[in-house]
Amino acid sequence: MSSYTAADGTVYADEDIEQWVADDEAGIAYTGEHLGPPLDGLPPRGRPVSVGANARTFTLRLDSERRAKLDEAAHAQNTTPSEVMRELIDTYLIPA
Repeated sequence: MSSYTAADGTVYADEDIEQWVADDEAGIAYTGEHLGPPLDGLPPRGRPVSVGANARTFTLRLDSERRAKLDEAAHAQNTTPSEVMRELIDTYLIPA
């Protein structure tokens, strides 16, 4: 079995990843608690509970220029690229 080391030094094994997949497939809510606290200077990891239990992952394929713009915007706002996309959807696609 393989092992993987996170930025904070935490070691995860294939069994951990398989358990996360099984939990997701069983509908067990993702909490991000296994990730531990964020590293100094980085935004908190994981989505706040306010996103809801029905939240699902969505993949968006971007070319390198668009991805760079998204990353720059997230960095400037001290947030994550995912949060920037949520804000864009809330602002431009969902009527107030």
